[in-house]
Amino acid sequence: MYGIVLVAIILILLAISGYRLSEEEKRRTDLFIRDSFGKASSRKLSQGRKDALQRLLDLSAAASADGNRIDELTWSDTGMEDIFLQMDNCLSAPGEEYLYKKLHDAGSSDGELELTDSISSELYKDEKLRVSLGLALNRLGFVKDKTLPEYLEHIISSERFLNPYFHIIADIFYIGVIAVLFFKPLIGAVFLVALILVQISSYFSLRRTAEERLSGITMIMRLSIMDKNLPSDASGETGRQISDLLKDLRAINTKKFLSGFVLSSGPDSGNGLLSMLLTYINLLFHFDLIASAFLLDGIKKDKDRILSAYEKTGYLDMCLSIASYRAYLETKGSFCKPVFTAGASICIKEGFNPLIEKPVTNDAFSEGGVLITGSNASGKSTYMRMIAVNAILAQTVATCPAKEYRASHFRIYSSIAVNDSILKGESYFMAEIKSLKRIVDAAGSEGRPVICFIDEILRGTNTSERIAAACAVLNYLSELGVITFAATHDIELTTLVSDKYENVHFSENITDDDVTFNYVLEKGPTKSRNAIALLKKNGFPASVTGESEKLCARLDQRSGI
Repeated sequence: MYGIVLVAIILILLAISGYRLSEEEKRRTDLFIRDSFGKASSRKLSQGRKDALQRLLDLSAAASADGNRIDELTWSDTGMEDIFLQMDNCLSAPGEEYLYKKLHDAGSSDGELELTDSISSELYKDEKLRVSLGLALNRLGFVKDKTLPEYLEHIISSERFLNPYFHIIADIFYIGVIAVLFFKPLIGAVFLVALILVQISSYFSLRRTAEERLSGITMIMRLSIMDKNLPSDASGETGRQISDLLKDLRAINTKKFLSGFVLSSGPDSGNGLLSMLLTYINLLFHFDLIASAFLLDGIKKDKDRILSAYEKTGYLDMCLSIASYRAYLETKGSFCKPVFTAGASICIKEGFNPLIEKPVTNDAFSEGGVLITGSNASGKSTYMRMIAVNAILAQTVATCPAKEYRASHFRIYSSIAVNDSILKGESYFMAEIKSLKRIVDAAGSEGRPVICFIDEILRGTNTSERIAAACAVLNYLSELGVITFAATHDIELTTLVSDKYENVHFSENITDDDVTFNYVLEKGPTKSRNAIALLKKNGFPASVTGESEKLCARLDQRSGI
């Protein structure tokens, strides 16, 4: 009798401890959600997680070949990987995965972007809703080396990893061994120790061989029981999206009462006393392995519902992250919602690159082509990246780092930071040619109008061929109706394409001691250079800089500049 009372007291104390720890964890998460809103994310991704996101992207790209995806070179050129990391305040793996896919997909319709804007705006304004939704999403957590679709596919395609009935029979042996203890204590103790050792050793062995499936099942179980944590009283578009998600979650028929055993052990089970106790119970009785084996058939039947719930959960988490990013952009300057127009044009007012700590804002407007000149480090590439980033974010997450953004829906390409490839056996010039060819091919195909960004076009060849070929390529793109922003050091191009390209430039202030830049765009072609001034600044001999100036003057006179 006293033993039963003692056990009951211990269980009550464990329950109280578990509840207190749960409430403390909830309080910390609440503070984190409130504190991280409007701040750049500091999350770093492991290589395994990066690889998983890339596989997910490759899978979604294979299913869609509409030409509206941001390709690898444009993603790299524009710094979108860093912008993704800056924006990634997602609270769950589905959200992070959805955001990564969405930032690569510039093919969203006006209706899709309006929905994203509506939900993000509601979350931006309603802190209570943000926190309530965030607490539910945070319970899902993250996975390391695979995405949920990968885990699900692996679970469905594999056979049952253990026979649950064998382990149930092993658990029944405990009853027999305990009975022997009463009559033959020594023999019973030996059998009990042997049984415990066998159970523990086999448990670790089975978990190692089935870790991938068990991790996937854990994530699926967390998703399937999320319905009890979601804010069901939300209104507006967010409320409708949550309502749709709840329908999917409640339609998942997987035996949810078994989820407690699955979620009670493993590296993400928690640190409370109750969790620790359940972990030891699983070691001895394999309840989590048995439950996982019984869950496999239900998961296979619920595949479509699980994937649907996964997508809707990821979408909500992404919108929460967008709301936070909008608040962050306000600290940098401003943000705006894009306005999409017919035809082929782009207009940006006070746009900036969010990756720059103290960005200088600039306007951009074009219905055709813009040729950008200016000396080294004056801001040409940064300016083009600003426009490209605005276009990508407008067409993916309906959020622009600018005061105003009005433009068409574009297919977006860049050729800014082309590198030669030793492994592919390609020279720099060949890599640049291929980079430009993909833009020409896109421009000649059907679909949305093309906008492209080209830095120092055809820099990898000699001067005369570079200028001639660059002029021909730029004119050809103009004839195809491409909105082209191209930067060059070749002043000759400013007159050769002046009938089709507006000339703008960045300038600098050169003094005896320094070269400074204001990074403000000005009309017309550049009239200044700074290469020789930089030689002087860095201590080159006067004979070198003096000879450079004389030769430059003779070359300018010969070319008529």
